[in-house]
Amino acid sequence: MAAETHDRAATFWNEHGDVARAELQREMAAFERQGAELDRRWAELPAPEPGLSAPRADESATGRSHSSAQQLGSIMTRTASALERSAGLAEEHALRNEKEGRPDDAAEEREAAARTREAAERARSQAQAWLDVNSDRR
Repeated sequence: MAAETHDRAATFWNEHGDVARAELQREMAAFERQGAELDRRWAELPAPEPGLSAPRADESATGRSHSSAQQLGSIMTRTASALERSAGLAEEHALRNEKEGRPDDAAEEREAAARTREAAERARSQAQAWLDVNSDRR
């Protein structure tokens, strides 16, 4: 659903000549779809046998992992901020639709805003999880 919201936002920005925002919305839609696919793949995996654990990585690989976690946390934080801005825009569109006497369109925009805020909250949660990986290292 979040990907569909981004697709609609991309169409909106494209129609209004803002190619940069339209492209960002398309990228965010692709990101949401990829995340959903990864979630589905993880859910399909059976639980590991008790007592099994992954082999320890060498210090170099661990350092790269923590650096990647920091980068992912930063990306997810920016994604959450962009989603919150998109939700705000959807709310503005809802108000405009109400003023123009289009309550159905306003309701649809409010639903899109709510879904986008939920996606922003998930992104913030994921960002915090990635950033926590780095804080655990210290």
